[in-house]
Amino acid sequence: MTEVLITGYHGYGNYGDEATLLAIKEGIEKMNLDVRITALSYDPEFTKTEYGINAVQRFNVFKVFWAVFKSKVVVSGGGTLLQDISSTRSLFYYLGIIKLSKLLGKKVMVYANGIGPVNKESNRRLIGKIVNKADIITLREEPSLNDLVSMGVTKPPTYVTADPAFNLTAESAERAERILSCEGIPTDKPIVGVAVRDWKKAKFGEEYIREIAIACDGLIRGGNTVLFIPMQYKTDSEFSRKVMSCMEEEGYILKQPYKPKEIMAVFGRLKLTIGMRLHALIFSSVENVPMLGIIYDPKVEYYLDVLGMDKAADIREERLLGADIVRLADNIFNNYDEHKKLLKSRTAPLLAKAKKNDKFLKELIKKA
Repeated sequence: MTEVLITGYHGYGNYGDEATLLAIKEGIEKMNLDVRITALSYDPEFTKTEYGINAVQRFNVFKVFWAVFKSKVVVSGGGTLLQDISSTRSLFYYLGIIKLSKLLGKKVMVYANGIGPVNKESNRRLIGKIVNKADIITLREEPSLNDLVSMGVTKPPTYVTADPAFNLTAESAERAERILSCEGIPTDKPIVGVAVRDWKKAKFGEEYIREIAIACDGLIRGGNTVLFIPMQYKTDSEFSRKVMSCMEEEGYILKQPYKPKEIMAVFGRLKLTIGMRLHALIFSSVENVPMLGIIYDPKVEYYLDVLGMDKAADIREERLLGADIVRLADNIFNNYDEHKKLLKSRTAPLLAKAKKNDKFLKELIKKA
C-alpha cells in the first residue's frame, strides 16, 4: 500500500479548499491503486468523517512529522498555499513540509497550486530553493508559472493545468431545491448569488461594502432575489451580514454549512453570480451560470479573463460602484444565452486541464 499525504488549508470550513481536498481524494480513488490517504487538517475529526480518510492535526508537530515519515508521496494540494500576502508564517509552514518531505526521501507533487503574491525578496529566494526540489509541479494559472520561474524554480517538470474543483460534479437539482426550501429562500424570482469576503487591503477601504449593498438593492428592485452564499462559513457569514445591514431591501443568506457539492448545486440554481471568492466563480462556471467578478486577488482576475466574464472593479486599485454592478448584470440578463454559450465554451478546456492533475499524480504514485 502506498501512503499519500495531502497538505492544504483543510478543516477551516472554506468551501474552496474543501472542494480541492474532495477532488484530490476522488481522483486518487479513481486510479484503482492500493493507496491510503491522510490529510493534514485543522479539524481532523471533521475531515475523517466528511471524506472517509485519515487525518492529522496540522499544528501537532510530532503527528505531522510522523505522517510525512510514513508517506511515500506528499501532495502540496491545491489553493494559494505559497504566498506571503496573508502571512509569512503560512508560507513557512507549507515550505517546511516540502523541505521535510524531501529530506526524508519522499516524492513531492505541488498539485494545482496558485502562486503568490510573494512580496518579500527573502521569501522569493526561499521558494526558489525549496520548491526546486519537488518532483513535479502543476499550477492552476499561467501567471503562477511566470512567478515560479522568476523565483528560480526551473528544475521540476511544471505544467499549467486548472483548479481541481473543475473535476467535481454537483449534487442534484432536487437537493438544491430542498436546501433553498429549508432555508426559506423564495424561488419565484430569479436568484442572484453574492459571494463576498472581507478584504482590508481595498484601496478605498470599506467603501466597497456600501456599494455592494447598493447593487443588491438595485437588483432586488429589478425583480430578483439576492442570496448571500458564504464560501468560508463563519467569516463570510459575518461579512455578508455586514453588507446586508447596509441594504434597504430584504436579502437572504444561507444560514447553515453544507458540503461542497451541495453548494455547487445551489450555484446551479442561480441566474447570476456576483463573486469575490474564486471558487464561487469556479462552481458557477461548472454549472454554466454567468457571473461578474469583484477582483481582490490575481487568481480572480485570471479566471475571469479565461472564462470571458465581466469584472465589476478591481478593488486593489479602483472604486467599486453599485451602479456598475447593476448595469453589468442587466447586460448579462439581456444577452443571457450568449453569455451562457461563451461560458460553456471557455469552461470545457478547463475541465480537461483539471483532469491532468490526477494523471501526473498517478504516475508519481506508481513510481514511489
